[in-house]
Amino acid sequence: MASNEIYSPQPGGKNFLSNGDRKLTVDDVINILGSTVKHDNENKAITFLSMLLTYTEEEQINIGYLAESSSGKSYIPLELSAYFPQEDVIKLGYASPTAFFHDYGKLMLKEGIQVNWEMKPTKAKVKEDLEFEKDKYSKEDVEAEYKRQMRNWRELLTGSYYLVDLSKKILMFLDMPHDMLLQRLRSLLSHDDKTIALKITDKKDKAGLRTKTVVVKGFPTVIFCSAKFNMEEQEKTRLLLLSPEISQEKLRESIALKIEKEADREDFLKRLVENSERRMLAERVKRIKEAKISQIVIPVELRNLINQRFLEEHKYLMPRHQRDISRLLALIKAHALLNFMHKKRVDNSIIVEMEDVEAGFKLYYGISEANEMGLPPEIFNIYQKIKPNVTDEGITRNDFQKIYFDIFHKPLGLKRSQEILDILTSCGLLYEEFDANDKRKKRYFLAKRDIFPAEIELEPGRKQKIEKFSPPSEGEYISIPQVYDVLRKQLIEPFLEEKAVKLISELKPCSVEEASKLFQVWVDEGKVFRNSEGLWVWG
Repeated sequence: MASNEIYSPQPGGKNFLSNGDRKLTVDDVINILGSTVKHDNENKAITFLSMLLTYTEEEQINIGYLAESSSGKSYIPLELSAYFPQEDVIKLGYASPTAFFHDYGKLMLKEGIQVNWEMKPTKAKVKEDLEFEKDKYSKEDVEAEYKRQMRNWRELLTGSYYLVDLSKKILMFLDMPHDMLLQRLRSLLSHDDKTIALKITDKKDKAGLRTKTVVVKGFPTVIFCSAKFNMEEQEKTRLLLLSPEISQEKLRESIALKIEKEADREDFLKRLVENSERRMLAERVKRIKEAKISQIVIPVELRNLINQRFLEEHKYLMPRHQRDISRLLALIKAHALLNFMHKKRVDNSIIVEMEDVEAGFKLYYGISEANEMGLPPEIFNIYQKIKPNVTDEGITRNDFQKIYFDIFHKPLGLKRSQEILDILTSCGLLYEEFDANDKRKKRYFLAKRDIFPAEIELEPGRKQKIEKFSPPSEGEYISIPQVYDVLRKQLIEPFLEEKAVKLISELKPCSVEEASKLFQVWVDEGKVFRNSEGLWVWG
């Protein structure tokens, strides 16, 4: 079918225009992307829409695919990147922070002019110049002139810096072993400033280290793929966490697709290239880039609606919700950008409509519960599947491995199983105690609301009731953010650390040492600090 023809009515009674101007829904995008990405509907829709935001001024968001190996965490962003101009996509299998800045940085003079390396002196050039200027010259003349020109060259480079321009780029880290580079880019990922300066150390030619200045310019869309679940909390809160599906239906369809692809690669590629829907979507991406839409504006009446709906869904607010709401807004704006030719345009801005709000909420709430607990969806899915098998007597790590094998039909090693249990414990879905009959073992229990004491002694002679509330999901666990919420309600006036630690240990429940560590995490994050009198107050 030619690209400028009109589709005939489909069985559903819906007419589609194939000329590239028709309004696309999320379902349309999912169906088109399904040519090479089976199932994972929410993941591929969210990832594709997020990648579209690359071409705005500062609406970009960051995505983290965290999942076990061979689950397809890098496959989805790689396949979707095919719809985008390849000059805008940077794919990295591995890169140390220093190597990344060197490879993608351009050395700039302090005046902002790129260094012309052809101007760097060499002995061959010096000799050639002397031959032109003088009839006779000695080896000493060449050496002296070379040293003079090198001094001038070094003076020219005084104040120089490496410029890494990532603005309107899609930066993909595929299966990175650690998140060190993300730590260096924290300010950029948070959109604190569009230009940030970093100091890195590099080896000198002979010996020792020297400091170099790197200026990173943004904002990029960052997609980080890793099999490492226990990455730093500061990085997790800067990423929208996704995990590929591992359902039997998806695996069956993925295997069939792989057979079809590898049985005749040339024919498979030819069919993809000739697919009119894929060509139309790639053309839509190109048009969005060329449209140069810098801002996507949400009108006042829709802002109020979004605010009201978000607060209704989040009765108990947490500090990280300030970043979560930005991701919801980004999905709303991305849906509007997808259909920019159908939106009202004012200069370089387009206006969001109600259909964009509905689409954004639908996508966001598909992954919000796990994200708002700081969990990769894969870990949250494991918890939901094993929860019915956790009895009142709790389970050991060996029990957990057996339950996992029965449900997912694959073994789980000791290290990985302990890592998952530690993550579920740290976010408050489970809590651990030593086995009553064998102190060498730990047993894991579902955290429930009744772990709250009815009242707590804040200081000798003064007790106060604890307000019980239902957590965001099913009211069956108490998470760390909710402990933080209770503390803020109970400790309104400046307080001693001992009071906070005691309250944490009774709410969680956990040991005093663990409660003290949790309190210190909040201190490091700036959520609590000392006042002039040496008492603690909330940030």
